[in-house]
Amino acid sequence: MKQILKLTINITGFQKVENQNGCRQMILFDGIAEGPVFNGTILPGGVDTQKYSSDQSMSLSARYMLKGKDFNNNECSIFIENNASGKIGEELTTLPQLFTDSKNLAYLETANLFGKIENENGKTIIFIYENDESNQK
Repeated sequence: MKQILKLTINITGFQKVENQNGCRQMILFDGIAEGPVFNGTILPGGVDTQKYSSDQSMSLSARYMLKGKDFNNNECSIFIENNASGKIGEELTTLPQLFTDSKNLAYLETANLFGKIENENGKTIIFIYENDESNQK
């Protein structure tokens, strides 16, 4: 596996609805994107929609845009949809899907990607990895 992006999340807003069956929440964010293939910012307006159920199941679906430069220093944008599901309290592996206007990064649209969510110095960090058997740039 090869790390392609490290996303440092800055939470900018939070909405929540809760009842006896669970809760639904939307976390608004922006942030920084760093990695060997792209460096830039997570644009304002990113949202992570989370569903928690009384049976301890949960799912998340985050959508956000990056603006910056690819590994050849060309300006570009990336749209990411990152989904996961599991049980509350378990480690989640996300399934990110990327869409980009960069010819250099177009291979990521079909690459075998996965993500991990971690906490680093009180900040939420999302790491996106490419499996070794994915298409190479």
